[in-house]
Amino acid sequence: MGVLRAGGTHLARTGAKRRPLGRVWNLPAFTVYVREHRYTKGQLDKTGEFTISIPMGGIDAKINQICGMQSGYNIDKVQEAGLTLEEPEAIKTPGIKEYPLTLECRILYSQEQELPRIPKDIRERNYPQDVDGTAPLANRDAHTMYIGQIVAAYIIR
Repeated sequence: MGVLRAGGTHLARTGAKRRPLGRVWNLPAFTVYVREHRYTKGQLDKTGEFTISIPMGGIDAKINQICGMQSGYNIDKVQEAGLTLEEPEAIKTPGIKEYPLTLECRILYSQEQELPRIPKDIRERNYPQDVDGTAPLANRDAHTMYIGQIVAAYIIR
């Protein structure tokens, strides 16, 4: 595995100094949002950690179709998408060889969204209260935000 050095990701803005992207409480961090009834949410709450697996090069449509539209309650996504799990370096959650840029994160903080605070047009479009929470994409469930401290970052070779 190739190691990525801390501080290598930056957000470029017009008329501003270059500052690191993804830091909170002076720690490298990555934030994810997961809906209430997702299989993933239960796993995050149970384990307190996650990996982010990012493709380098092309995106595999089959993997995205399975992992983005199917529920882990109903299928084994690893098997169905033909994913290869790789041993992690600092946590227990594996990386995915097919999406080799890997961030290992320990959850520092989580908070549920407050739907009334979301602008009405966005809330009505993305949180229709007549759509069951198990439906993919827009449904009545709010998201929970998880801030994860990046404890390892590398490329799976």
